[in-house]
Amino acid sequence: MPEPTDVYYDAECTLCRAAAARWARAGEGAALRMLPLQGDLPAGAPDRTALRTALHVRNARGWQSGARALLTVYRQLPGGGPMALALRIGIALGIAEPAYRLLARHRLAWRGRQRRGEQRDPPGTH
Repeated sequence: MPEPTDVYYDAECTLCRAAAARWARAGEGAALRMLPLQGDLPAGAPDRTALRTALHVRNARGWQSGARALLTVYRQLPGGGPMALALRIGIALGIAEPAYRLLARHRLAWRGRQRRGEQRDPPGTH
């Protein structure tokens, strides 16, 4: 079984919530815990400003962010192998992180912030 991984996502971002919900559904039985960055953070966590700039994961290897955090998530998802392979190649070629940063920087403009009355935590999260 994969090592436990905490996935910190921005619950105020519709794109981030949708991804976390999709990963929670796909990863049932995987060692992924979806945690909104707006909740309690463990000691030694990056500050909330840093957490808002990119997806972050924490596992036995420590903290990872951006494309490397995505790679960690997809490695643990059933059927995530093709995306994990694409991310590994993209990281090796030096294109995955800039592409991730571009998406992260514009994610709120593309999908917007949470609207009043929307659910903050995706199903299956803690």
